[in-house]
Amino acid sequence: MATVSFGDVVAQAEPGRDVLSALLDVNAPIAYLCMSGTCGTCRVRVRAGMEHLEPPDPAELRRLAGGTRDERLACQAIMTGGGDVVVDQDFSRPA
Repeated sequence: MATVSFGDVVAQAEPGRDVLSALLDVNAPIAYLCMSGTCGTCRVRVRAGMEHLEPPDPAELRRLAGGTRDERLACQAIMTGGGDVVVDQDFSRPA
């Protein structure tokens, strides 16, 4: 089974599961609010494993406008099950 890492926290993530839900299951300290892709609070930078996430849909792309290509909304980033993903919310570090 694939994993999602956020800092020192690692969560198991089965295919079809969103990154945010997997991280919340293990009490990761990730910022979030609406869980529906409308507020943008759960925006993460994907440090590794973007290829193991389904592509963003048009609504997510609109919400991420102005960001970098390695950003996703954790509540909308769906695991494909193909491998491990590493995310963070430290936007002060360069991509």
